Amino acid sequence: MRKIIYALVWLALVSCSDDEVTIDDNTGTTGEIVVTSDAVASGELLDDYKCESKDNDIEASIPISWSGVPETAGSLAIMMYHFPNADDQTNANSYLLLWGIDPSVTSIAHGGADDGNWYIGSNKDGTAISYTSPCSPSAGSHEYTITVYALSETPASLPTENTLEVDYETLKAAIESVTLVSSGSLTFNDVTE
Repeated sequence: MRKIIYALVWLALVSCSDDEVTIDDNTGTTGEIVVTSDAVASGELLDDYKCESKDNDIEASIPISWSGVPETAGSLAIMMYHFPNADDQTNANSYLLLWGIDPSVTSIAHGGADDGNWYIGSNKDGTAISYTSPCSPSAGSHEYTITVYALSETPASLPTENTLEVDYETLKAAIESVTLVSSGSLTFNDVTE
């Protein structure tokens, strides 16, 4: 009987992979990479980061920090998205699309998404190469997610320039074309009254 128990414990330990997702209920983060933002407190987006003013259709991006990127990562990508219909997880609005980020980078300051040595895609409306801040027109709680992806390499299908051509679906497909080393997400709510 003891041999069977040892065998089951051994099997359970071996079947756990390095890519196992963990959830930290205190921070709202999931995954091996821990994602945080000074714009989020107690799971809610602070008012100062909602409905950012636009200058030539460009908005100041949300501040993001992360830790726990494995040494084997060759590149990072970041997506911030929201599902307007919570029951339909196939149709996402994207708010921030970044790729080609050096794995040594651990944060992006408020307003810094379009200032780094990486590439940025289209805003939510596809009208500018920019971040789009949450600005929910209807009352209620609207859930947003920021995911940091540690990739084996920058996907070859992505351009090496900032472009409107990269939207949520394009970046998602590109990420799926390379090895995902690790990831982590921060999910928060924009509460509108």
